Amino acid sequence: MAEPLSPSEIARHSGILNESRDADQLAASALVLAASEDPAALLALGRVLRHGAFLNRLDDTANPSAEIRNLAMVFGALTEHPTPATGRLCELIYAEPDFSEIPSRINLLLTALAAVHPVTPVAADIFRETSQDEYAEVNAPLLLKNESPLALQVFDELISGDWVDDYVKVDMLHRSVLPRRIRLPVLEVCASLLERGLPPEVRDAIIETVFDYDSRLWFGPAMYPPEPPAWNTATTEALEFLVGMATRLQVGNLSAALQEPVQATREEVQNILQSRQR
Repeated sequence: MAEPLSPSEIARHSGILNESRDADQLAASALVLAASEDPAALLALGRVLRHGAFLNRLDDTANPSAEIRNLAMVFGALTEHPTPATGRLCELIYAEPDFSEIPSRINLLLTALAAVHPVTPVAADIFRETSQDEYAEVNAPLLLKNESPLALQVFDELISGDWVDDYVKVDMLHRSVLPRRIRLPVLEVCASLLERGLPPEVRDAIIETVFDYDSRLWFGPAMYPPEPPAWNTATTEALEFLVGMATRLQVGNLSAALQEPVQATREEVQNILQSRQR
């Protein structure tokens, strides 16, 4: 955990943020405050991030290639040092018109907000609102990575609701669930979704993402496609849940294309569980 800043240090950096017109100096002071994990320092940072005048001094907002260059570093520091105060900062500035004027700033904010655990009711509403406003594909992996109850609830709503088209949900499931499919909370939300009356293509996407892997079909010729972690790195509790999930699917209405990967994964996981009992 970072050392708290002294009141005089916070005042000095705040003065720079309020007065300097040197972008490098502004970025340096903003980074100190962002990485401090100090509520008072983060409050001071939040006060200036709300205003377009500061954001225009921090970055060359007239140049699309540089419009969030320094701001991205600031939010990177916030993401690396998540605290409840970080969450409050993001909640504070989200609704500010000056901040949201450039849409890519919202991407930065959502990443930092999702790093804070657990997701608060206010943050959950931000993820809901942005998911209905073209940020669903940004939010899906962030929510699963967070894993707190409200984050998983919003992910559930994203997949079961009508915020995005079904083909988009399929891609989101492949990209967000696959890298985290060994995590028990992720498996639980997937199992819960399968109990709903989902469209067949969305239901099949959940099953294949959990039990199968087809990089070329799902992601095309991408250089760095998402990859699944090895099953033997999962907890015993997660593996036992997965076996139960496979059993329920096999006695239910499972398409022929999914029967083989579900059975194969079930057998692989059962072998891992048996080896752990020796």
